[in-house]
Amino acid sequence: MRIVEDRRIAWKAFTRVGIGYGAFLLVTIVIQLEVGVIALLLSRFGMNITFGNWYMVFVSLSNYLVGGVVGWLIIKDMPVLSRPVARKAGAGMLVSGFLVCMSALFFGNLMGQSLMSIVCALLGKPMVNPVEEVMKGLSTWSIFVTMVVMAPICEEILFRKILIDRIRLYGDKAAILVSSVVFGLSHGNFYQFFYAFGIGLVLAYIYIQTGKLRYTIIFHMIINFLGSVVALHIGDDPQLTVAYSIFMLGAVIAGTVLFFINQKKLVFHPGLMETWGKGTFRILFLNLGMILFFLVSAATFIISSS
Repeated sequence: MRIVEDRRIAWKAFTRVGIGYGAFLLVTIVIQLEVGVIALLLSRFGMNITFGNWYMVFVSLSNYLVGGVVGWLIIKDMPVLSRPVARKAGAGMLVSGFLVCMSALFFGNLMGQSLMSIVCALLGKPMVNPVEEVMKGLSTWSIFVTMVVMAPICEEILFRKILIDRIRLYGDKAAILVSSVVFGLSHGNFYQFFYAFGIGLVLAYIYIQTGKLRYTIIFHMIINFLGSVVALHIGDDPQLTVAYSIFMLGAVIAGTVLFFINQKKLVFHPGLMETWGKGTFRILFLNLGMILFFLVSAATFIISSS
């Protein structure tokens, strides 16, 4: 009976998580629609808004602050694991974690690009990466502020600190999987979903093992810096391009090797109300809240590809 009751409580908890993060996504959609409507109205009075650097910073900050607060208000009363099991992060864990993140970035990006190339071929339309489209015409400073500073800090708080602290009660495996799925889908497109999901798995594990958000924020910043600022300007110098390619190739190979070497050494602590086992998928994802989240996510995917 205790197991049945724990699973019922877990089902309700993950329903609440889905509602909270579904609300977060809805708010981001509404904000962007409202900004578009305001811009349209102002243009009729001869006031044209340029959708450039400041627009990018303003909308991104609004999404994180307003959407994040709405999501937090919905799940804030969920019980938080008071004394998380944590251990000091050694150099080996951090270096291995970063390299595995780089391999997840590479293979996840490859999967996303491959999937979208197939979809675009079937639909008979050119493949357009929404992330690359957004960065076109933006200055380096706005990309740095939004993608290298703002996004890592806000997303680590939202998807690691706030979320994982409230679902570790149901076991490390459940917390890592759910937080990574929510993190990946919240990016709003298939180009980013796979590598965001993979990186989310690694960052969630590091956060759970260490209890320190600063490690995941730093990793997130470095990854975004390499994928945005460096990737945009690396082609300006052939020597830097070669050096960057060698570094990335080495990191991907090392990360892949380290993953297979260390996968059996990974430690997952059971939760006080452990849910992992038979029926886990139904408890974590087939509840009303998570279904709502998946539907809103689908809407963001459709909007980003239109």
